[in-house]
Amino acid sequence: MAELSIIVPFVNEWPSLVFTLQALAEELSGRVDFEIIAINNWCYEVSKQLRTEDRGPTHLKELAPLLPWLKYLEYDKKLSHWQAKNLGVSHSSGKFLFFSDAHCLVSRNALWRTFKYYRKNWWKLNGTLHMPLTYSIMEPRKLIYKLKDNLEKGVLHYSFSSYRKAEDPYKVPCMSTCGMMLTRELFDELGGWPKELGIYGGGENFLNFSLAVMGKNVWIMPGEPLRHHGDKRGYSWNGDDYNRNRCIATYIFGGAEMATRFTEKAMRGHARVKYSILNNVLDTCAEHREHIKKKTVLTPEEWVAGWR
Repeated sequence: MAELSIIVPFVNEWPSLVFTLQALAEELSGRVDFEIIAINNWCYEVSKQLRTEDRGPTHLKELAPLLPWLKYLEYDKKLSHWQAKNLGVSHSSGKFLFFSDAHCLVSRNALWRTFKYYRKNWWKLNGTLHMPLTYSIMEPRKLIYKLKDNLEKGVLHYSFSSYRKAEDPYKVPCMSTCGMMLTRELFDELGGWPKELGIYGGGENFLNFSLAVMGKNVWIMPGEPLRHHGDKRGYSWNGDDYNRNRCIATYIFGGAEMATRFTEKAMRGHARVKYSILNNVLDTCAEHREHIKKKTVLTPEEWVAGWR
């Protein structure tokens, strides 16, 4: 069994995929028992966009039997990195989980420092620990998230902000789930990502703000970043999917009244389509809403007030 499981979803990310996996493996080899689980999210939703699958999956299928730390999985039901991540976690064995996109390079020793600190202090942190990010591989500027809220419109969201140098980890209201470490216990407490989420939007809203109302914390690990290669992925999404994902997240952490506010005042689109999305979300996501509601100790309003 591994102590640390790294979850890496991908779609058409050759050759950056193999550089990402190799960098992660070299960072951890000889230091901790680890596994890297790469999940191919190629599906009909991508193929109908007249895309051609690249050679990444074939290459990983050939490599996986030769590399004891590598597992290759496929999630082809729909285009959703969140569901691919859920699948990866379900096939993992580590007490600790780390999530990376397939177009990232970890800075030397940054992941190892993050893991060592979290392994020692996870109980005290009572939440997640995140590495700062760059938007491109060679960019010098490091980024974190800042909170964007408008509760009158049912909005809890985020945008990029500049990383603040520090000696010790510090709290932030929210952060990217790429470069995130947490315990399996906390992942299970969240119930994983909602199974209704599609590809874009909502996944980070759900995780950050569900943690918030559960009284958990989000921390930044000072130091070097996880470096992104911000290029096109070879697939697209649409506005209705984005709206639905955001509505799902809002309903699960904020309840039906907040999701209704979001639909009426923040969601773009025709009223008939918006209310169709809302009604579908209220119907299909009620079980996950109840799961989070039972663990809620703060309202969104109470939590936001603590950050003002």
